Amino acid sequence: MVSTNDIQMNSSYSSLITDNYCRCHNNDEAGSNFTPTNTHRHSQRDVHLSNIAIFMISLNRNNICQTQKIFSVDLPLLSYSFIVRLINRAFHLHSNFTIQTKDHFIITDDFDLDGSMMKQIDEHHHLEFIANQYDIDDWCIIEDDLNDNFDLFEIDSNSILVTIKSIYHQPETLLRKATNWFHGSVNLLSSNCLTKDEFFQMLDPITGRLLNEENFRRRIYENGCEQSIRKIVWCYLFQIFNQTMTNDDKIQYTIKAKERYNEMKQAWQSKQESEILMLENLIEKDVTRTDSSVKFFDNKQNLSREKLLNILMTYCVYHPEPGYAQGMTDMAAPILYVIRDEALAYACFCALMRYMTPLFHSDGIAMNRRLDLLRKTIQAIDMELWNKIEQCDISNLMFAYRWLLLDCKREFPFKDIFRVFETLWASLPIDRFELNNNSCSDIDDLCPSSICSHRYPSIMSSITNTILSSHSCSSIPDEIQSEHSSIDGGDSGYRDEQIATLCDLHSNYSLKENITIASCIPLEKWLTNFSQIDNESDYSNMFTIFLCIALLEQNRLSIMQVSTVNLDNDDHIGFYFTRLVRQNDAKQALKLARHYHKQYVVFQMRIKQLLSINK
Repeated sequence: MVSTNDIQMNSSYSSLITDNYCRCHNNDEAGSNFTPTNTHRHSQRDVHLSNIAIFMISLNRNNICQTQKIFSVDLPLLSYSFIVRLINRAFHLHSNFTIQTKDHFIITDDFDLDGSMMKQIDEHHHLEFIANQYDIDDWCIIEDDLNDNFDLFEIDSNSILVTIKSIYHQPETLLRKATNWFHGSVNLLSSNCLTKDEFFQMLDPITGRLLNEENFRRRIYENGCEQSIRKIVWCYLFQIFNQTMTNDDKIQYTIKAKERYNEMKQAWQSKQESEILMLENLIEKDVTRTDSSVKFFDNKQNLSREKLLNILMTYCVYHPEPGYAQGMTDMAAPILYVIRDEALAYACFCALMRYMTPLFHSDGIAMNRRLDLLRKTIQAIDMELWNKIEQCDISNLMFAYRWLLLDCKREFPFKDIFRVFETLWASLPIDRFELNNNSCSDIDDLCPSSICSHRYPSIMSSITNTILSSHSCSSIPDEIQSEHSSIDGGDSGYRDEQIATLCDLHSNYSLKENITIASCIPLEKWLTNFSQIDNESDYSNMFTIFLCIALLEQNRLSIMQVSTVNLDNDDHIGFYFTRLVRQNDAKQALKLARHYHKQYVVFQMRIKQLLSINK
């Protein structure tokens, strides 16, 4: 006879994965014998950037070292002629030198260079060369550097980053189109989103564990996922599920999370205190207005608005700080739309708020930091646009306040915001969604470690290797295929039927082992404005900033045409963007945001690598 518990477990499993073909069978023995490869999440490790070589070049004169510089170089650039040009530019010479290794092997051509590299290069691609300078001859031809296919970024007087010259924003000649693979303007990744079949291939066929969380997050960052698997994908992105959890673990968590959530909800519902009633009335007004054009929230049979109200009320009652703030309904609504299960949606919303809570704080510190960062980024990327913003007397950027507070949620059609959000969340360090080991907060947030009997910590690094592990050389925006089209193709995002249910670039690395990261991405000059970062934590969510930049760039022509005569202090640009609510092209914006974001992350990683060697 089948037990009640077995029936409940099977029911919960079907709510996560409905396709029997894709179903992963449980294996208790495998689960009990599994040992995570890492239990020390915050221990330090070295970062190895593949496709990057570190050169230490000493300039000698009369066998005496005059100066030494360290270079971070894109490997595809390497050739003898490149080394000569690099030394000329870095040390202000005119080819009046010979090149040799530290073992006094003289290099005169590519063959010698290859041999010396094979002999002395270590596992970190570190190389040492000596340039022996001699007096210049009167007849020496002085070459210019206009035709060099590389750019130099001076990090400090002795550290230089050398990158393939970017051709972004430059008109493509026929020759460039034929050779743009060298400059890195071809996206080698598939343009398709993560499919159900591909996702289930990422799971262990026996236990159902996610085999490679890094690869999973990279795929979501690059192209998002199809609608049929979005529920379970978001659970992984929010770390409600992680790669150590088996099918049994996920089922057990789902059941216990629902039990705990119902206890919490019933606790505040049973009280008729004035504070509870006032809070409920306040939230209900916003819930009624949130995404009112979406049929899902107008369907009285599925009680969507009631569920949304319950999620927000439960969160605010158990999280008096920061409490409720306008905008929270905007962030909770898409989660409920995708997850559909009220308890799981609550758990995902709690995870999201661990990342977003500072933005809703009444002191406004986090929002002011984002506004300052957006100002700095606009000035770095498009100074002409910034001058126009100043001419219009809106340098406070109040028109972008909603963008920064809600991660641009209202700027795109509802059907496209899912792809925007999952791309943004995949770009964030995983620890943005993790708890701080406070036991009360853990259980109130339905943290799996407090709900289930056991749960191993994620072995995914907090570094943003989501982006850096990409095999793409660049993500330069393509031509728009259709104006304001749904990113998910034929998926309208407004279906009424039940949906088919189922990287920190900073210093907090999680493993002692080396990490290999592909990073042959052309870098642009605007990045030099970010060579010195005072507070790294403020720069961990740069994808939102670049998404705002993409919105400005999409509408740049209209902004530049705004007349500054007789403005009467009216925010004409603000009014312009208000009319564009839910009408911006998400596909184009994501491509441009990724283009900037990838460069930024790689740039910061290469700076860290250079400076760590120079110490």
